[in-house]
Amino acid sequence: METDTTSTSAVAEAQARIDDKVALLRLPICALLTRRNGLLPVSRLPPDVLANIFLCQAHSFYQDHGYSRTSGAPPWANVLYTCHHWRDVALSCPSLWSFLFVSSPRWTEELLSRTKMAPLRIRVDVGCSTQEEMMFFEKVTTDVTRIQDLSLKFPRSLAEGFFSKLSTPAPLLHTLRLFVTKSGAESVLVPDTLFNRDTPALRTLELYRCHISWCSPTLTGLTILRLRDIASSSQPTVTELLAMLRHMPDLAHLYLENALSGAEHILASQHYLLSECVDLPQLLRLAIIAPFSAVVVFLSNVTVPSKTELRICCRHDTKFTETHTPLYPLLEQRFNTTSDVGPMIRTLNMKTTEPDVGIVLSTSERDCDVPFYSTHGQRHLHEDWDRGIPLKLDIEFEALALKCRHRLMGDICRTIPMVHLCTLAHFATTDIWGPVPSWFFEVTFGNLQELRFIELIQLHMDAWVPALSPGLCQDELSFKSTGDIFAPALAELQVTAVTFEYNCRRRRECGACDGGAWCLHEALARRKAKGHALKKLVIAGSSYVSYTQVEELRKVVDEVDWDGYTEVSSDSSSNIDEEDAF
Repeated sequence: METDTTSTSAVAEAQARIDDKVALLRLPICALLTRRNGLLPVSRLPPDVLANIFLCQAHSFYQDHGYSRTSGAPPWANVLYTCHHWRDVALSCPSLWSFLFVSSPRWTEELLSRTKMAPLRIRVDVGCSTQEEMMFFEKVTTDVTRIQDLSLKFPRSLAEGFFSKLSTPAPLLHTLRLFVTKSGAESVLVPDTLFNRDTPALRTLELYRCHISWCSPTLTGLTILRLRDIASSSQPTVTELLAMLRHMPDLAHLYLENALSGAEHILASQHYLLSECVDLPQLLRLAIIAPFSAVVVFLSNVTVPSKTELRICCRHDTKFTETHTPLYPLLEQRFNTTSDVGPMIRTLNMKTTEPDVGIVLSTSERDCDVPFYSTHGQRHLHEDWDRGIPLKLDIEFEALALKCRHRLMGDICRTIPMVHLCTLAHFATTDIWGPVPSWFFEVTFGNLQELRFIELIQLHMDAWVPALSPGLCQDELSFKSTGDIFAPALAELQVTAVTFEYNCRRRRECGACDGGAWCLHEALARRKAKGHALKKLVIAGSSYVSYTQVEELRKVVDEVDWDGYTEVSSDSSSNIDEEDAF
């Protein structure tokens, strides 16, 4: 037994000596590998370039997940474990650790120590009064003078506590976002004591369910201003808003979302040029959701560049249910055809639904996938800036008559020059609006010489078929056909989820055209006979169209793409497959 013990001890000693020699050899090997890795292109990046890459990663995460909570290190801390060079660069870049969000006390202390004296970016979402979140907020706001970007989400009950911690000057503060997550009938008032009214570097201000004194010096020199969901009793008037904007000559983005009170009395007076227009020469984005009267009075009193992208939603005004004519001169001025600097409209998207009409204009061809400003109750404000979309316009209504709705859309479209229109998309809910008048398209658009693509979604074809058929339709406005063909350059028609008329027969007279598949065939055959044959027809998810009808359409259209879908009622199946002679 003693011999076995001695033998085991000797083996262990031998292994230990070998391990020591391995360790001695490993150190120079590691040193050589480090030198070898240092020759790789990624390791030869200058430290400032590498630091900027790290900062971009941190900033991207902060923008997308800055309100998240973590108990450990921020995700961009992984760069510390890649190699010595990356670790040295990361630890020598204080700004990399200045993106602060709710974390464990240990990591909060560590991140603050690594920031040295770099300006701080802080985001806090206090869904409820948790001790960890409040401790974090108190820790990172110890020195308010270092805060550069501050975003707070908090319930109304905690507003006073948060504001009391922010009563000293903030000379570096560039961006301030305040979101009240739970509010009552009144908006939360941000006190004048916030930062002791001393924020000389402030350029971005966003207030959500809260407001400040509209004559506050905080509203000076801003480049981005967003006011959202301000209680009606606290909303600024148009006059107050214009007074604010006079102190923001460099304003680039202005968002007013349910934050501007109505101006019916001003619009009713017919004198809505309140004073000298406010010039906003640097404005790039303007988004407004407000009563119709407020929109018109505001736009009548500001001057913006032709490059400004507009997102406008006119809410219903009781006194202006039937007429929207005050809006037309503003659109006409915006898209002045005599100016060479105005946007050239290539795509028009139209929406005729309940409870609004909407249009989206684009300077790109076949730009049909852009959501309207208001879709299924969701506002689409921020997905498509800088995409060449100069205007999104929604007009809401309550009791607007059917005929008035169509005239409203027609009047809006006639106000805006469409001579270079290449793409036209029309979306409608037919059950509410009923059939579009047969005169609508020709009277509204004329001939559209450059139109090449039409997309129709969820509507009846009874207005479009006469429009596509050369020189057939007479309208109730005594529109006289000149023999010109609507959209003579039309190459492709796409219909999706449309309803063809199931009672349609061949050889229909135009006056009785009811938008069936045979009527569409007749219209396209006439176009072909006139030398304007359609190159492609796409039919998808549409009702009351049959294989026989599609085969006949293929004789007058170069290419027909049909998904095979059809929906017929029991009393119409015989009509669908009827084989009448032409």
